[in-house]
Amino acid sequence: MLDLFNKKYDLETLKQHLYAVSLRDMLMTQDLTCDFCVKYILNTNYYFNPKDIAITVLDVIKFQPHITKGELYRGIINYSPEDDSYEDFESVSLKK
Repeated sequence: MLDLFNKKYDLETLKQHLYAVSLRDMLMTQDLTCDFCVKYILNTNYYFNPKDIAITVLDVIKFQPHITKGELYRGIINYSPEDDSYEDFESVSLKK
């Protein structure tokens, strides 16, 4: 398990552990890009922890102050699920 509150991780490592940690904790403790926030943090497909359900655009701006509101909204508008490749929870859970 990742120690989000005491270590910084690269985006690939965070992506590999999306289903194992709270996205809110990830948002609050890690340095994320706008693209990562749009694809994963604000994407309800990854909400498995009850505290993740309430994540908003304002939370992203608050905890990732280097991301502007305009940048984030542009990212949301331009996001296409076809541009992203991710494993669904079932595939991840069946890995040995």
